[in-house]
Amino acid sequence: MIRDDSIITEINALWLPVYPYMAEHVLAVWKSEGGRLLDLGPFAGGLAVSLLSKCESCTADVIDESEPVLRWAEAQAVAGGCAARLGTRKLPLEPIPWSDASFDLVAVRGAFFFLTPTLLREVRRVLRPGGFGWVGGGYGPLTPESVIAPIAARSKALNEAIGKQRIAPADAEAMVSAAELDDCARVVTEGGLWIEIRA
Repeated sequence: MIRDDSIITEINALWLPVYPYMAEHVLAVWKSEGGRLLDLGPFAGGLAVSLLSKCESCTADVIDESEPVLRWAEAQAVAGGCAARLGTRKLPLEPIPWSDASFDLVAVRGAFFFLTPTLLREVRRVLRPGGFGWVGGGYGPLTPESVIAPIAARSKALNEAIGKQRIAPADAEAMVSAAELDDCARVVTEGGLWIEIRA
């Protein structure tokens, strides 16, 4: 992945109309009334803020290696009225700097730019019993075409500019196996390519 903060910030802003639909899907499959969320990586922040706006009993942490990504997330939280429930930390993505069973939900959007079996294991490690991990890429299954169509071409061009690689479901399955998570993770192709982890 080419770490270009200006392109990454543009992608994150371009996807602002998508995050509420992604959050709606995550809340439906997570099946929880609230808890502690972790949104990590260069494409983090937008989903966390949308989740906080839909779940008043949730708190969220956003981590990434880039200061501009974190400042963008903080600005979105202020605009969304949920800044008091969102924390940011500038840190490497792996190992995840929290103890075992720290989070009820972990989201990693745009994951296949940087996902490794080690990071996938880390997502599982920090999930509490009953927790849910949503790791992958795509618009999610609930985002309507009317939202996708206006941004699809620009999003594709920007993603290619930072080195997007095509990942097949078989590649995701292989990563799950390499992470030794076959017993608790599955690959889903509805709305993109996602690895769902249940603790």
